[in-house]
This record gives sequence, C-alpha cells and structure tokens, in this order.
Amino acid sequence: MKWPVKLILVLSLTSCSAQWHLKKAVRKDPTILVKDTLVVKDTVVTQPVAITDTVTLKQHDTITLVKDRLRVKIVKVNDTITIDAICDSDTIISIVEVPYDKIVYVEKESLWDKVKNLAIYIGLAFLVFKIIMKQFDR
Repeated sequence: MKWPVKLILVLSLTSCSAQWHLKKAVRKDPTILVKDTLVVKDTVVTQPVAITDTVTLKQHDTITLVKDRLRVKIVKVNDTITIDAICDSDTIISIVEVPYDKIVYVEKESLWDKVKNLAIYIGLAFLVFKIIMKQFDR
C-alpha cells in the first residue's frame, strides 16, 4: 500500500475519546453535571381497630371520650357497662430524598500506568525466581 492510503486508513480508524464527547455535551447543556434528587413517596394506611368490653354495675350513664384518633364510648345501663373503643385508620406518608449524580466520570488507567504496573510485576516475579534459584543451589 502506498503511504497516502495508509494515512487515510489510520486517520479513519482513530476516533475521539469519551472525555472529548463528554466535554462537548457539557458545553451544550451544563445542567447534566448538576446533582439531581430522586424523591420516593411511600404511603401506608393502617386499618381501624374496634374493641368492645362489658362490665356489670347498677346505674345508668353514657360517657364519650375523644382524643386524636381514639374514641371511647362508655354506656352504663343498670348493671351493665358497655365500652366501645374505636381507633380510626391513619395514613402514614414517608418521603425519602436521595441525591444522585447524573453523570459519574471514572478516569481510566492510562497506557503508561499499565506498562509501569506490568514492569513492577515482572520485576517482582524475577526477584522471587532468583530467590528460589538461590535456595536450590545450596
């Protein structure tokens, strides 16, 4: 192949890095790097609870107690007391806000770092090999 063909082939096979594309996207819309918040809304509805109990006495009276969601009605007829307690249903709303990054940039290890780490591992392996060989020479 002639050198112009090789040059065109090399230029067509090279591409822009992901970092370049990210910078270009940030230039177009800087809000993509702003932290956003995810809101989770959970609703729990409790069921009403009713309890009835009876006590025996000898008079007539009615008492009603109301506090928050609890209503207690005490009815006294002759020798019988009827107690009705009702706890109304309740709605519990839980809102959890979770901030998160829209884009997380993770920097890759460069070629130089890979070569450096490989050289260190090869050097350590060579050192271990030399130590083992000295042990067998004795």
